[in-house]
Amino acid sequence: MPVKYRVIAAMGEDDIRNLQKKDTKDIDIIEIRLDLFSRNYIQKELKKKLKSLGLPVLLTYRRAEDSNMRSYVKLFPEDVEELVKDFNDPNNFIDIELNREDTIFQNYENMKYQIIYSYHSFKKSINQKEMKDYIASAKPVKSGKMIFKFAITPEDIEETATFLADIKALSKTNTMIGVCMGEMGVLSRVFGDQYGSSFTYMTIGEPKAPGQIPVEIFKKLRPDLYRK
Repeated sequence: MPVKYRVIAAMGEDDIRNLQKKDTKDIDIIEIRLDLFSRNYIQKELKKKLKSLGLPVLLTYRRAEDSNMRSYVKLFPEDVEELVKDFNDPNNFIDIELNREDTIFQNYENMKYQIIYSYHSFKKSINQKEMKDYIASAKPVKSGKMIFKFAITPEDIEETATFLADIKALSKTNTMIGVCMGEMGVLSRVFGDQYGSSFTYMTIGEPKAPGQIPVEIFKKLRPDLYRK
């Protein structure tokens, strides 16, 4: 079981514009969903805003087909190149999709970031062997810090239980994040640390994935994590 279940808050441009440091007191990491930001804000405002908040940053870029969000900004490597250089630090993270060969984060494997290798399925689950195969095929990174995230859409509670048991088994040899999307998967987000997950995804603004809940609700459900 992880020493601490770290909370990642997923954000788009609308969420972060008026965000203040006091608003982030219950989260550990800010996920910047770059596909939900304009080029102008990324290049002119984002760095300054993130520095003012002073939290570790996770840079994520989802293709339209890998997201349930209606708004979407098509970006290219040159659009994020300077931002990626600015936050190249072992306390920060980059998300790389396991089932895609292309990424806008060029040369990420030679940077200082911790890498979250992620897999998302909005239609079905994934078995333990498939997850092992994805983990085995992941590109090694210079920092040596790799995290494996699997987010699936279970059909029923039995499929949820099987998936979480598989995540727990894999967490014995890997740093894992296991997420079941949708209402049925709230258990995996709130109590994922009981099944080997080291991180969970919440929201401060609008949900960025099916089943994401506000940090305020998470705090009520897991007061044990917020005791001084």
